[in-house]
Amino acid sequence: MLKFDLGAVLADIKAYRTAYILTAVASFGGMLFGWDTGLIGGVLTMDAFQRSFNLDKDSPDFSSLQGNIVSVLQAGCFFGALSSFYVSDKFGRKAALIIADTIFIIGSLVQTLCAINTHDLAQLYVGRVIGGFGVGLISAVVPTYIGENANKEIRGRCIGCMQLFNVTGICLSFFVNYGINIRIKNLSSSKWRIPFALQMLPGVLLLAGIVFQNESPRWLVEKNRLRDAAKALARVRSKPVDDPDVAQELDEIIMDFRGREKLPLMAQLKASCSNKRMLYQSSFAVILMFWQQWTGTNSINYYAPQIFQSVGLKGQSSGLFATGVYGIVKIVCTALGLMFATEQMGRKWSLLVGSAGQAFAMFYIGINSAVNPTQEGDSLTGKSVFAIVCVYLFVVFYSFGWGPIPFILSSECSPNHVRSLIMAAALMTQWLFNFCIAKITPIMLDKITYGTFLLFGACCILMGIYTVFCVPETKNVPLESVHMLFEHGIIKGCIQDTAPRYSRARKLQNHHVARNVDSDVDQFGKRGTATGVQHIEDA
Repeated sequence: MLKFDLGAVLADIKAYRTAYILTAVASFGGMLFGWDTGLIGGVLTMDAFQRSFNLDKDSPDFSSLQGNIVSVLQAGCFFGALSSFYVSDKFGRKAALIIADTIFIIGSLVQTLCAINTHDLAQLYVGRVIGGFGVGLISAVVPTYIGENANKEIRGRCIGCMQLFNVTGICLSFFVNYGINIRIKNLSSSKWRIPFALQMLPGVLLLAGIVFQNESPRWLVEKNRLRDAAKALARVRSKPVDDPDVAQELDEIIMDFRGREKLPLMAQLKASCSNKRMLYQSSFAVILMFWQQWTGTNSINYYAPQIFQSVGLKGQSSGLFATGVYGIVKIVCTALGLMFATEQMGRKWSLLVGSAGQAFAMFYIGINSAVNPTQEGDSLTGKSVFAIVCVYLFVVFYSFGWGPIPFILSSECSPNHVRSLIMAAALMTQWLFNFCIAKITPIMLDKITYGTFLLFGACCILMGIYTVFCVPETKNVPLESVHMLFEHGIIKGCIQDTAPRYSRARKLQNHHVARNVDSDVDQFGKRGTATGVQHIEDA
């Protein structure tokens, strides 16, 4: 279960430093869309922004307009995620990240330079759609790229780093908004242009770092570029190309792709639904992303200042500062979860504990708002203070559960030969419901008030039940062996995985794919491996 062994984590960092460096560079893709997620809620509350676009915050249509400005980014993200299948499959994971990052930077520039000699929102909408397209493409490719490169011992932690960088970007944008609100007292447009401009920083860092990283060895095998795949795998494992461990892993990847190289779109669609197991694996990632959005986390991310005000915190600066502290809590808890829970406690129990904690926090906030509604000018009471604490409590449980784990499980459980297609579908689902949440949250807070939190609390209970019956444990299982967790009785196996002692992952952690001797053609032939390993024993 949960083990706070800092020494083991530091030893892992040293042993797998190359994989961690690749992870850190790719995870800047998470930071750039986290930055936008965090900045827009604070920007919308700025008088300078409202003045630049001639908006009336007392208008009955203002909450709907807020939803439009926030959610138009998610519309772009949806189509970016949709395109990720073609772009990452055609050009490679690395090239896809470069293309997506360039698009995002262009979109950020358009947003930064809008409202010059005009009050029209059209340019802002266009910039957010363009930036969103890049964000959606990045969000689908990053977990795939990291998952296909990372060692199985640290794979969950590495994929989860995308979420860590995401929440770091959210936090930094919160404090940028807070600092600008304190330092710039007038209604200058620079008050909101600076946050939009600074969101390009993680994009620049991603672009500068990714060019020095290797391509995904699994994508290279899929394209029958076995020599390049051997070199990429050896590099990310920090071992020679002829190392037996590298040869064995490459051999297993080749065996998994045998007969399924370069599958066109229709063939991948048919493969995704070819049997009960493949259909379940293909839909699994989509369902996880659906549930992640209905935790209610993005309601707080986008509208944290407004939510803090609704539970009794007064003043714009106070709301922004509380939102910044919320971001710090999120970073710390996500980092601690990745270090001490993801690979130790496992994916399944991280989700279960997260669901229970999130449900408690949301139900308390909702019930307290119903029983003790706050009015403007009211002083904080003990119950209101605990409601504010529950906002932070929610993020504690979200940060090591439903924050990073859906990305980890989606990447791990997608079969190699259709991973880019399934991840595209999963992230399309995530951005579609992200769009819905961003659009309806201000309306829900205005119309049904406390019912908003009760709804999200009920969803957290349902996703906990789903985790028990439908989510397998995958920690330490090789990617090429994960499919075995979805065979035979899926529900029975998932219930068995709830007890760590009987988890199927323990039996599969040293499993290897069997290989026939005569399949070795030559050292780097079409079916060969780096060292001509003749046989891999099945564990």
